[in-house]
Formats: sequence, structure tokens, C-alpha cells
Amino acid sequence: MRFLLKICAGLGLVLIMSCGDRDTQTVSEEELPQEEAVHGVEPVTLSPEDQIKAAKTPEGMAFIKGGCFIMGSERTQTDEEPAHEVCVDDFYLDKYEVTQARWQEVMGFNPSKFVGEQRPVEQVNYFDIQKFIKKSGGRCRLPTEAEWEYAAGAGRRTNFFWGNIMDGDYAWYKDNSGNTTHPVGQKFPNQFGLYDMMGNVWEWVDDWYESHYTAREKRNPKGPPTGKFKVIRGGSFDSSAGGLRITNRTWLHPKNRVYSKVSTQGGNVNEIFNYIGFRCAQSLPKDS
Repeated sequence: MRFLLKICAGLGLVLIMSCGDRDTQTVSEEELPQEEAVHGVEPVTLSPEDQIKAAKTPEGMAFIKGGCFIMGSERTQTDEEPAHEVCVDDFYLDKYEVTQARWQEVMGFNPSKFVGEQRPVEQVNYFDIQKFIKKSGGRCRLPTEAEWEYAAGAGRRTNFFWGNIMDGDYAWYKDNSGNTTHPVGQKFPNQFGLYDMMGNVWEWVDDWYESHYTAREKRNPKGPPTGKFKVIRGGSFDSSAGGLRITNRTWLHPKNRVYSKVSTQGGNVNEIFNYIGFRCAQSLPKDS
């Protein structure tokens, strides 16, 4: 496969940061398995029993029917290896990235650079989100990395939940965003009814980052017990198509609210910033 590699630089410009932004990666279309190069999204079909569970879904969230899937990839980056089977229980996940209006209502301030009530909140770090979670009274937690990947891909083994070829109808990314975030929910949703799982803003998940997947529990894995960096997923408005892949992962110190990326254009080296938001998950009640 052919990849465009980026050299991380400018580490001295941010006190604590990651050099994990690999969204310049591209994948040669002719090298993709042809049987997987299918476009189109069909909503997940629920059994009558699961429809009863779905009817109890909290407002603004989607019911994610749990199951087993292959997490990671053997044909991309080393930190996505090895591809391995994991299983997640049923859970709920926000249909939309947490908006600035919702953050403002809970926290009383708006930290975002691209201001707009229905745009995703950004420039929030992991610890900021923990305060939001505490104030949300049990109605919010961060999804695990396994939950996020399962919900994003809905079991598909393609680059994106709609297929292997980038389609701007499903995501805001560098070719159609105008270098800004956008109000949530303007693109088509995925199979679970989730919007902006790829693009718009990166999303924090709860796992500590590891440079490759190590032995872990198969059911509801939570990643390493400790670490230095947290995982962020999904790509942003400034990501190339490669950064929006379902399995793509990068890392950031939990104290950071943005992280820098070095790009070159016309012989000039520019430092630009990626913005990170999040969406809430909830576990089903034990009696469900």
C-alpha cells in the first residue's frame, strides 16, 4: 500500500502534545478488496426485543445494539494492529457531538474557537469533560475505544461506514469544510443513526493509548489501566480522507485542548491546529 508519511515537528510550541496526527494517509483504491468497496448505508435492523430497549433510549441518543466485531486493521498503521475480535454490550451513544449550547448550559462558559450554538464544542480537554460528566448527573460518560469503533463502523470492514471511497455527503473534512466546524447533523448518519462520527471534530474516548493492541479482555475491553496519552478518534474538519477511517486512531495528553499538525504548501511549513470534542455514552440499566 502507498502512504503519505508526516514528520511530527514543532513539539516545543505546545507544552504537552501528541505527534499522532496521521490524517495525511491515503490508501490506493485499486489495492482495496473489491468485495468491500460498496457504498450506501442501511439502518441496523432490530429484533422486537431490542426495539423495546431502543424505545427507552434517552433523548438525543441512539441505541447501539451490541455485538462482536474485528477491531483494528492489518493493512494500515502499526498502532491499529493486530486486528482482533472484541465484543461490546448494548449501550447508548449521543447522535451528535456535544454542542456548544449543551456545554454552555451545563458548564456556564464556551471555550470554542468556532462559535455557534449548534456547532460541536471544541478546545476541551479530557479533564474538562470529566467535570462535564460529573455535572451531568449520570447521563454522560465517555465511550470506550472499542465502543466508539463498533458504533462508528456498525460492523463494516471498509475504510468508512459507507464504503471504501471518500464521500463528502457523510462527513466534513478538509476538502469540503471550508476550514471550519459546522453545526452537527448536517451530513447523512451511519447505520446506527449517528451523525459526524467521521469529521467535524476529533472525539475523546476513555481509553489510555497504547502503540499497538496488546492482550486484553475480549468482552467490553477498556484498554491499558494507566498511560500517558488518551485516545482520540474520528478525524476533523481539517483531516484528509485517511484520517476519517473507522480504525484510525491517534493520541493526545489529557491536559491538551488542541494539538498541532505541520503541513507544507508551496514550500512553506505551516502549523495548524486540530480541535477536539466528544460525545456522551450511557450504559443500559442492569435490569434491561
